[in-house]
Amino acid sequence: MINKAVLIVDDDIDILNIFKHFLKGEVQEIDTLNDPRKVLNALNYKQYDLVITDILMPGINGIELTKMIRKKYPNLKIVVCSEGGETDAKEIVASIVLNKAIEFGALYALKKPFNKTEVLDAIIPILEGDLPPQVN
Repeated sequence: MINKAVLIVDDDIDILNIFKHFLKGEVQEIDTLNDPRKVLNALNYKQYDLVITDILMPGINGIELTKMIRKKYPNLKIVVCSEGGETDAKEIVASIVLNKAIEFGALYALKKPFNKTEVLDAIIPILEGDLPPQVN
């Protein structure tokens, strides 16, 4: 188990629970928030090693959140995730949005749906100080 703290942000409670299930036993501390407007406050009170955030959320989207985190916490690691599309056009839009988040400071982009292996192959190297190959 890695002695690190991860904050997961997604407005979908089911996705938060999936991430917690995948990371349980792999990461020491896992916290979740379903309201992106509460993230900066949470970061003021606890030191996290990684933030995993969805892109499409009400209030503050994941790109804006990434920019805000990067401005206040320039060394905090960020992974973004978003749903791929059911059509080619939606898939292209999802890829553009995820790539934009990388431009603004995210280290990795995961496309939903993902499985446990994909999540761990991305998250564990980042927590250990390495960068996983960007495959999504």
